[in-house]
Amino acid sequence: MEAYEFSSLIDEYGNSIYRFCQGMTYTVEDAEDLYQQTFLTAFEKRHKIDKSNNPKAYLMTIASNLWKSHKSSYARHERIAPTVSYDDMEHEVPDDSADIDESIIRSDEEQMLRNNIDRLPEKLKQVVVMFYSSELSIEDISKVLHIPKGTVKSRLHNAKEQLRIMMEREVSP
Repeated sequence: MEAYEFSSLIDEYGNSIYRFCQGMTYTVEDAEDLYQQTFLTAFEKRHKIDKSNNPKAYLMTIASNLWKSHKSSYARHERIAPTVSYDDMEHEVPDDSADIDESIIRSDEEQMLRNNIDRLPEKLKQVVVMFYSSELSIEDISKVLHIPKGTVKSRLHNAKEQLRIMMEREVSP
């Protein structure tokens, strides 16, 4: 693939890759770093990219491998100096007080779900983020992670079950 063709990959798959990066990292800054590193690495390896052979899965593999190689430093950083992202706190305030209550409840539930996804084992978290945030198919996730489709389905099922249990525990006193 030539350098001038590469920008079409960013246009076509950039949003999916970014959503994956957001789902796997702890802050917006980390997600942006992972996203940029993914496309920088892909640009360096552009001669290996075949547009007819699922370039989205190839890009996702790069992002996944970069995440795996950097997650220990992310975890170490979080243990030493936890960071807080204020991006999640910026919401439009609805006019109606009933809408405000619904918005607050929805926001709390979404934050609870995000926190529980972060608490999942890495193998389950990765599959959930790829499937729901990056909208990869079971087959594409299988290719990216180099695991059988049945394993992807099993991990998705286990993740959903663990999330259901975690959410029930948090809602019930």
